[in-house]
Amino acid sequence: MIFGIICKEDIGALNLAGRVREWVRAKGYECLVEDHLGRHLGISHTDPPWEKADLLVVIGGDGTILRAIWMSAGRQIPILGVHMGYLGFLTEVTEDEVYVALEAVLAGKFVQEERAMFESTLIREGRTITSQHVLNDVVINKGALARIIDIEVWTDSTFITCYRADGLIVSTPTGSTAYNLATGGPIVHPQVDAIILTPICPHVLSNRSIILPDSQEVIIVIKSGKQSDNIYLTLDGQRGFPLVAEDRLIVKRGHYKANILRFPQRDYFEILRTKLGWQER
Repeated sequence: MIFGIICKEDIGALNLAGRVREWVRAKGYECLVEDHLGRHLGISHTDPPWEKADLLVVIGGDGTILRAIWMSAGRQIPILGVHMGYLGFLTEVTEDEVYVALEAVLAGKFVQEERAMFESTLIREGRTITSQHVLNDVVINKGALARIIDIEVWTDSTFITCYRADGLIVSTPTGSTAYNLATGGPIVHPQVDAIILTPICPHVLSNRSIILPDSQEVIIVIKSGKQSDNIYLTLDGQRGFPLVAEDRLIVKRGHYKANILRFPQRDYFEILRTKLGWQER
């Protein structure tokens, strides 16, 4: 087995990544690292972990995991997330638990949980600008100017509505606890096959989240806006693209899945209770 380590550029995460690398090598396994981690540790360049590793140990927060999944999506490498961020729903292992978790992985005492991803394609004047898989969400929002965006939404050949809002979130069930939740959207269990549409600050107060089956294709058309309006498409918080009127965005269930390693002693609702403070009185 070849291990790979991806970590955020934070001194605590970098130091932990160095200790994990030493542990992996002491067990007799090869360990690949990102360039910035290699420079921090003073070691020679390795192959990119997302290209050659059999398992990725991702140290940081959910943003670091999303970056790792974006880089490795085509290979669908199993990912063990180690929490070093602020509020992580994908990184369930803590710094104190990392070696116990790695031992469990080597012993096969883990659950590999498949998470659905969406394929998002941006089309302008009949030309594909970008096509990318996302694990959390596709977000359309405005820049600095306080102007409402008109966003037309269809599913397959059926018209849903034209939102007048600050933006729109198209979320996977995994992403339902991210930006979607912050804007008042619903929490959807990650094993539910669904597409969640949540408007951001809609002008019509009766506009609420809509949950669709992910067997359908969502077509979004930007009906207002010129380049100077600073309307942006953001994919999993990793890449951004400016939008203009009549741009079309197609979101559908993707071919790839994210493989997240979890452990039987900690279930999804325990993570929700802990992260969202549901047990507090």
